[in-house]
Amino acid sequence: MPKPVQTTEFTLIGRRIPQWQPKVILDVGANVGQSALGFAKAFPKAVVHSFEPFPASFRKLAANTARLHNVTAHPFGLGRADRLMQMSDGEISTQNHLLDAPDENAVTVEIRAGAALLDRLGIAEVSYLKIDTEGHDFEVLQGLIPALARVDFIQVEAGMNAYNKTHVPFTKLAEFMFENNFLLFHISEQVFEFNLGGRPVLRRANPLFINARLVDLDGIA
Repeated sequence: MPKPVQTTEFTLIGRRIPQWQPKVILDVGANVGQSALGFAKAFPKAVVHSFEPFPASFRKLAANTARLHNVTAHPFGLGRADRLMQMSDGEISTQNHLLDAPDENAVTVEIRAGAALLDRLGIAEVSYLKIDTEGHDFEVLQGLIPALARVDFIQVEAGMNAYNKTHVPFTKLAEFMFENNFLLFHISEQVFEFNLGGRPVLRRANPLFINARLVDLDGIA
């Protein structure tokens, strides 16, 4: 079933910045289009670019969004540079991820440098960037460094405790975002540890960062 658009995030943005309306949305790690379908329905005037490198997932994404005039599906992922990488073969799964070491059961996928790609696509500004790449989020951000000033909001998936080696640590992502003139706006989808029967600690969450140029901090100590 299609995943609903990030209702909480956009409701909060609307309350804090009523005049803000998304024009261009990037869905990096689109899987089969769960988020893209929600974006397209909620914001029919926005242009949605969805990126999914895993072949089987991309075919499903393309089929699910074929009739949506405002969604473009791209059969590759984003990263630091143009290159081929290996991806875990979990068929169509939200758990598929890029691999650091060779694996005979892996699928070879295409990755493209983010900022250069935006230039080729003629994307001058990005309203909302959603990254959900199962541990590859930081590399996506690195590839977009030259374009980050043109992005309003960035949502990533973060590991919330150091033992979680699957997701990028929140501290690493937050430090990067602060260095690139972004501020923390909200943290959603806070998930407690569920492995081995669960533990009383957060496993992961989706922090949302806002470009500081959208925030008036005058007089705030």
